[in-house]
Amino acid sequence: MSAMVPNPTVRDDRAAEAAAAIARGWVRWYCGLVGTEAAERRRAEIESDLWEQRADARGSGRRSPIVAGSIAWRVVGGMPDDLLWVRTQRLAMRGQRADRKASAMNTLGHTLARWWWVAGAAMFAAIYLYFGIDNLVGAYAPLIEGAIQCVVYATLLVVGIALRVKAPRTSAVLITAGVAPSLGLWWAPILPVLAAVIVVGALIEVVRTSAPGVAPRLGGALGAFLLGVACALPGIGLPLLLAFGIAAVVAAVGIGLVVATRARDAHVPQAPVATA
Repeated sequence: MSAMVPNPTVRDDRAAEAAAAIARGWVRWYCGLVGTEAAERRRAEIESDLWEQRADARGSGRRSPIVAGSIAWRVVGGMPDDLLWVRTQRLAMRGQRADRKASAMNTLGHTLARWWWVAGAAMFAAIYLYFGIDNLVGAYAPLIEGAIQCVVYATLLVVGIALRVKAPRTSAVLITAGVAPSLGLWWAPILPVLAAVIVVGALIEVVRTSAPGVAPRLGGALGAFLLGVACALPGIGLPLLLAFGIAAVVAAVGIGLVVATRARDAHVPQAPVATA
């Protein structure tokens, strides 16, 4: 009896299906924030798009890492647009009338002005995914340590983007931590410049959502930046144990500052009691 040899086509399809499952999970999560009819249409559109992409990949003979990486790249890169779609659908669910169109457009413009750095974070998450895959399957692979770092940074950014609606301060802190390591990419000068702009945008959001007062707001921004420094330390060439030791101390200080300066719950005044 001859030994069974794994079918490479099946293996490729499994990798693509795993990436597609991640895409479906993301779509399922954010579609849960809107009405059933709009959610069903969106899920059907994404499912059709995934089927077409995989069919095209099979027809052109592209390998598993390419297909899976492409799907993951599109998921991460499209997250800001997906969340803006949620925002638009939720406005529609509130039954805004035609004569309030200008108000809705102003709200959307305000949202875009406050979300530009989130789109940049999605771009860096996609870049990290690309380099993580390259570290696993590229010309110099496998570079396990580099792949792990890229996955960690991408995860911070993806979670930060996903929390943008419900936990904006936590979102900004995670995005700062995830993008800050790119400030040291001296071999690609445009990336540190873009990273600096995105970090500034996220830190402004941390300041805006911190407890009132100059000291708490500066402390919150410093704490978020220290978390970014902690994430970057393992990649600057120090001995691994030393880098992780320093990173743990810096991260502890950063987390302490972020927690200590979190915004206080807004005081909601009680309605006056009617008297006879």
